[in-house]
Amino acid sequence: MAFLLICFHFAAQVFSETLPALPQDVLFDNWQVTWTSASEESTVTYTVRKPAPVITKTVKTWSDGASQQLQDCFDRTNWGIFEHRDLNVFTDSVLCYIKHCTDTVTVDKPIRIYPNQKPWMTREVHWLLEERDTALSLRSEDEALYSTARANLRRGIIEAQLAYKRRIEDHLDSNNSQQVWQGVQHLTNYRTTIGAAEGDASLAEDLNTFFARFESEPPEAATSHPTVRSSFTLILKEHELRHTMWTINSSKAAGPDGVTGRVLKDCADQLAGVFTRSSTSPLPSPPSHPV
Repeated sequence: MAFLLICFHFAAQVFSETLPALPQDVLFDNWQVTWTSASEESTVTYTVRKPAPVITKTVKTWSDGASQQLQDCFDRTNWGIFEHRDLNVFTDSVLCYIKHCTDTVTVDKPIRIYPNQKPWMTREVHWLLEERDTALSLRSEDEALYSTARANLRRGIIEAQLAYKRRIEDHLDSNNSQQVWQGVQHLTNYRTTIGAAEGDASLAEDLNTFFARFESEPPEAATSHPTVRSSFTLILKEHELRHTMWTINSSKAAGPDGVTGRVLKDCADQLAGVFTRSSTSPLPSPPSHPV
């Protein structure tokens, strides 16, 4: 970058009668380039804008038959081998097996997100760009192929922009408040940046003690009351759970368990039974309460 700035400084005096003076005392500090010209006493300072980094993410790609393969895998699974007295062990074993099967039928693909990437850029436009670049390398041999590739690229960009425009208008015209806000965020290019707080468990405990200091009550004399303890069982029907899994938004991100919404929705028939079995296990007794 500094080399380009120095070249720009020389280019300003290309057509002058005398050769430009070499810069002296070139300094680099906090993305600023400062130098003093040999023929002048003034100091020139340029601020270089730091480019935004390219973000690399890893996404799971689903082929056309991935959902069917995952359903077949769960259909042939003997869920009885995961049975355990401890509910946590049983749940962890089932979730690990589901994630293992999901990783088997999907492919991890790294993608790069550029800071100037257009929101209407689609996979079809990327393919047209590659075809245009290929035709450009063969332009000397086939000029008509290059012209056709350029026309197809121009037509594909226009279609992608119109599709993006219709999608944003549908968000704004819908009665769903979430989609309306998504449309506004796309129009204003709003990006949320949530930074992680620095601290440890002791800091969290100190904050809890500070903010809850007025809610503390003086200790009272312990009074013995007869208590009632009862054990209860959550009653959950398999068809109810299956219907709930069908309504899951498959585009949502995975939760702490790592199971995506698409897996739960596409494999609701296969997973409803084992999830119902784990949910209907006896729960611990509730805390005692006076009669």
